[in-house]
Amino acid sequence: MPLLGFNTGDEVEVSSDEDGFRGAYFAARVVRSMPNQRRYTVDYDAFVDDSDPSRPLRETVDARHVRPHPPLRAAASGFTLYQVVDVSYNDAWWVGVVTSVAGVGRKRTYAVCFPASREEMDFGHENLRAHLEWVDGKWVLPESMESSNVMHEKGSQVEVARLRENFAVAWFPAVIAKVIWENSFLVEYMDLRNDVGTELLREIVDLQHIRPCPPREPGVSFCMLDEVEAFYGDGWWPGVITKIHDGSSYTVKSIHWDKEIEFNQTKLRLRYDWVCRQWIPASQKVLEIEFVKGRKVEVSSDDEGFRGAWYTATVVKSVGKKFLVEYQNLRTDDETKLLTETVWPRHIRPTPPNTPVVEFKLLEEVDVFYNDGWWVGIVSKVLRGPRYIVYFRTWNEEMEFGQEELRLHYDWICGRWIQASPGLQL
Repeated sequence: MPLLGFNTGDEVEVSSDEDGFRGAYFAARVVRSMPNQRRYTVDYDAFVDDSDPSRPLRETVDARHVRPHPPLRAAASGFTLYQVVDVSYNDAWWVGVVTSVAGVGRKRTYAVCFPASREEMDFGHENLRAHLEWVDGKWVLPESMESSNVMHEKGSQVEVARLRENFAVAWFPAVIAKVIWENSFLVEYMDLRNDVGTELLREIVDLQHIRPCPPREPGVSFCMLDEVEAFYGDGWWPGVITKIHDGSSYTVKSIHWDKEIEFNQTKLRLRYDWVCRQWIPASQKVLEIEFVKGRKVEVSSDDEGFRGAWYTATVVKSVGKKFLVEYQNLRTDDETKLLTETVWPRHIRPTPPNTPVVEFKLLEEVDVFYNDGWWVGIVSKVLRGPRYIVYFRTWNEEMEFGQEELRLHYDWICGRWIQASPGLQL
């Protein structure tokens, strides 16, 4: 966009990208124009030079931060609920949203919320002006601007950050109740209520503190030190798995709690971060550090007769892009020592979670320990003992096994253990 062509002496407003000043506009006067550098030197109306208080503060700024004074739009009838306004506060104009109106005429007072900080303050009529955007050399009302870039539509389910020192510490389920502007939204929480508990809490929130609902894999089993989010106090809090219990429960530690808390699996989910409109697993590098020396793993093979089985082994060392492993049950041809082999990463995985099972169910997918390896099958009949008839698709055969020879089947997908759904078809 070409330089606006402000002349020396022109009254302008200047914005800033510095923390604490972002979103505010300060009245100033142009001292010098530098078209080739796309910059202006300005003197601020309300600030003085620290070294010489008799002189105004002078600063050279990028042209993108400079705009004319917006026209004063008549507001004799007052400002309306959820209207975007500029508020005169601390020697600058700050963008906010009207949340309530009291009084009549020019004696009205307005509660104004600042979405970025979610602070709410009261102001008189004389401290407000209608907010306008300077777009392509014209002043435009926010509601008349093209809204195709709005991230969340009315009715969308989202999660809203709870802030502590302007950092997100937890995420609370909510619904978009109103799109105020492309960066400001009225949300209604799904579980949080107002102070008297009669209605669901509503709040005006900036886009930077809203995200879509993250992915949640059904049937996922968590591992030690997994980064998770736990549903606690009506919100999702980040933490780390510190203990695995029987019966699908886990102990979670969070820097935001004063003690570790035990959760059922249904109240936990893997942690994802919303970055550049994409979900990034918080533990996305787990595969790069998983298979270190001494780690117990399981190894598969593409060789005829071994395909479909997983064999317990220990990582000896990494060899280039491969791993040297020593098998726990397989031995060399002369039976004198344990077999060692180099394998590709696609043929190696951690040891699956050891989930205690009182009795396996009909049509449950299981792993069976047979011929020194774990083979996937389906329980086709439950016998006394308890013993089971297991069907193997690979061989199209059924065989009988005891309880101690079976375990629940898990798939290792994208660095996570995913449990198969029950009720598989034979």
